[in-house]
Amino acid sequence: MKQYYILTVIGLLILSCSQAQQSELPEFFVDTKQDSSLPLSEIAAEITAIELELTDKSMINPDAIARIIIAENNIIVADRLRGVFVFNKDGKFVQSIGSRGHGPGEYNFVWTIGFDDKSKRLFITSFSPSKIICYQLDGKFLKESQLYSFGFYHDINYFNEKLYLDFISIQDGKLATRILYRLNENLQVIDSIIHRESRFERNYNHSFHFCDYIIKRNTSVYMYFPENYSKKDAPEVIVLRDTLYRFEDNHLVPELKLKFKNDGLDGLGNKIIDLYNIFRSSRYVFAIYDINPNNSTRNEIKKCHFCYDTKAGKGYNMLDGYTDDINGIEKRVSILPLHTDSEIFYYWHTNMKPDDREESNPTLYIIKLKK
Repeated sequence: MKQYYILTVIGLLILSCSQAQQSELPEFFVDTKQDSSLPLSEIAAEITAIELELTDKSMINPDAIARIIIAENNIIVADRLRGVFVFNKDGKFVQSIGSRGHGPGEYNFVWTIGFDDKSKRLFITSFSPSKIICYQLDGKFLKESQLYSFGFYHDINYFNEKLYLDFISIQDGKLATRILYRLNENLQVIDSIIHRESRFERNYNHSFHFCDYIIKRNTSVYMYFPENYSKKDAPEVIVLRDTLYRFEDNHLVPELKLKFKNDGLDGLGNKIIDLYNIFRSSRYVFAIYDINPNNSTRNEIKKCHFCYDTKAGKGYNMLDGYTDDINGIEKRVSILPLHTDSEIFYYWHTNMKPDDREESNPTLYIIKLKK
């Protein structure tokens, strides 16, 4: 009897410790019915505007920009359809990197880019064919690597002298395995973490054309892993991935989570939230998601942005983005974190002048967040 009592007490202590650890994870409620008009002046300490020069060799499709990297005196723009372009700090075009094709050092579709400031190496993940390509910033092709015959190279970033790759491996068309790789100088795998496996009733179809899953803040690396399918592709899966992770000692540690009403489900148990990403800075928590409140046609899907000010203890939910009250842009804007410094965000907008006969390249706006 005494032994049973001791075991019971130990069990209760373990349960209480587990519950305490779960309760310590910060949660931020997202009011999906709210539509705030959050001015950028509320979160930005300063905003710098840089007009990107338009030439015959530097035409950017603003709807196809995957990532922008700011490296010392260079601005590197990845246009998924047209390639990778380098500008100087004033926005003057310098050169393009790589070319379209199927040969060594060539790509047809740029997924995203990463950059090593120390060695000045640029990493490009491409689709069709799926591979990693490494260049010098001057455009010299160095090497490339292909991990699997079929899969999606979702995100790539270089932090703390380590190259991280977020990859989805596809097997038999129905098993998707999401893997976080760490690569060496020769683009060979030295570490890997299988984050999860998902099996589908029908062939897997990649749905989210997004990146920025691996972000650095100070010396920490943060990662978000969404479900990359639509409801029609995987009607059997209804889990909302609402947690941001921190990479620590080769493990993924929960950092924070978002809290949606009914965990993102409607009254019938249907998933109505597709969460694209979660970011964080020292003061703010950001997220981008889609909501389909009536769980019906795509015409009713609304893209929302969420920002929580931890200093003020207040959250903002916005349809279509933020209000640029500093530069007077009428259309709401979407902001993204600089992949190496989450205290810096950016967005772009094409400014048309009355005498412009054709559309110019977008203007890049760099936001230094308040702390």
